[in-house]
Amino acid sequence: LNLLVGGSGVGKTRILRALHLICNVAKGRNRNIDDLEWSINFSHLEQDYRWELKSSSTKKEEIFSDVNESKQTEIVYEKLVRYDGDSELEILLRTHLESKFNNEKLPKLKRTESAINLLSEEDLIIPVRKAFKRLIFNFETAESQRFTFADDYDDMTTIINGLKEITTINNLKKITANSSFKEVFAGALPVIKAFWLQETFPDDFKEIKEYYINIFPQVNNVRVTSEKCLNGDNVLIFFEIEEVGLEWIPQKQISSGMFRTLIFLVQVISAPKESVILIDEFENSLGINCMPDLTDFILDKSSDIQFILTSHHPYIINNIPWKTWQIVSKSGNKVKVRKASDIPALDTASS
Repeated sequence: LNLLVGGSGVGKTRILRALHLICNVAKGRNRNIDDLEWSINFSHLEQDYRWELKSSSTKKEEIFSDVNESKQTEIVYEKLVRYDGDSELEILLRTHLESKFNNEKLPKLKRTESAINLLSEEDLIIPVRKAFKRLIFNFETAESQRFTFADDYDDMTTIINGLKEITTINNLKKITANSSFKEVFAGALPVIKAFWLQETFPDDFKEIKEYYINIFPQVNNVRVTSEKCLNGDNVLIFFEIEEVGLEWIPQKQISSGMFRTLIFLVQVISAPKESVILIDEFENSLGINCMPDLTDFILDKSSDIQFILTSHHPYIINNIPWKTWQIVSKSGNKVKVRKASDIPALDTASS
């Protein structure tokens, strides 16, 4: 668990968006990465890695824009290293002169995509690719997640096409029989995950409902409904909740706080172990009645999942252990992060 704390404008959101960009590059969803350079250390399945990348500058744009750029930049340097004890194994190296994989020369690689994506089927790269697929970002608002499949989920095309053909629960079971649900659906929208859980893994869906009803006692049931769109070509999938004494409430009428809470529960409970869930301004749209339960929920699940959160809310900051804080500060255009446990003044204040 990591809670990024600091004043407004110091760079907390920028850190999360930088990780989002790096993740997109690893998965081949390149956005504008002109004139960027990074070195990132990460662990997956008890194995440590370092990935370095440098790109050339072809034009100046806002690097963290959510708009896809028509002109992609060139990657001029890339290196992936696996740590084996005290030694390093160079898995891949790419420069403007040559490319090597596992110490063997490669033919010229496409320079607008990362080698991690281009070599994603290689045994040494597969665990790295899986690691980046386990980063789950929760930037979207409730409104933008309603009734959408998200066109930029390229790896979800097969699943979405499968949804259009669904007529029975047996079809669902057939689709998921040979693979882990949590692995296959790591990048899916929450409503799609919830639909599959409801139809194929009812015990997991029941866990979501129980947590949700505990937070909102006025709710006595939750479900995901599917129906054909009016044009007959697409499937519409949406949440509904039933409050005591009332009819089913469709997703578009669920309050933003109640909807955000439901999405969060789905994301966490459906996440594979060793996933990393990143949430900007965790308290957004949440009432004070939600915060104690959701904070406890995060603390309970943090042994299997890493959370990277930002928050300004005193309740959340004060109820998450201070040793998990990452103190964010800014000097000029440089953003600096320090572990709270490395700051003597905080250690003294907490004792």
